[in-house]
Amino acid sequence: MELATGALGTLLPKLGQLLQDEYNLQKGAKKNIQFLTRELQSIQAALRSVGELQPDQVGELVKIWACDARELSYDMEDIVDTFLVRV
Repeated sequence: MELATGALGTLLPKLGQLLQDEYNLQKGAKKNIQFLTRELQSIQAALRSVGELQPDQVGELVKIWACDARELSYDMEDIVDTFLVRV
């Protein structure tokens, strides 16, 4: 089954950019961004694994989760893009 990983491929580098660039991040933001990056990497790996399965091997709950994760990745990318433009 071909499940796209959504915006995770472009979102993860943007989060890395936030850490590398000299933004005036609030105290603790760097740690939270690092945590979010690790979590998104895990989600991306899970989506890739699901994407390698045949459609009949994927349960309905997993299909719903994958769709939700993909859509949320687009929302997160929009938020990060807005932040990068405003800073």
